[in-house]
Amino acid sequence: MLVKQFKFKRNHDKGGFQWTAESEIERPGFYRGFTAVGKTLADVKEFAALVRWCERTGSLERLAEMHPAGWEKRMQTTWGGNWYPNKRRSPDAQ
Repeated sequence: MLVKQFKFKRNHDKGGFQWTAESEIERPGFYRGFTAVGKTLADVKEFAALVRWCERTGSLERLAEMHPAGWEKRMQTTWGGNWYPNKRRSPDAQ
């Protein structure tokens, strides 16, 4: 699997979103990060499961369409990065 293990941590702020889940996809020249903050640990674990399922089925680009109803009341999510090879600077470019 390309998605590394999600890291779950409890936020120590007094806000409504007490849990964070973070993971990345990394290959030579490629990067994509996934983050969710949620009200409960179960909420962010649900996001992690959805990301892994989308990866297995080859539908990561459709992740935003697959959120269940009421998702935005329980958590906030972000994902982004460069799906294309990173352009390396030439050695003489300063």
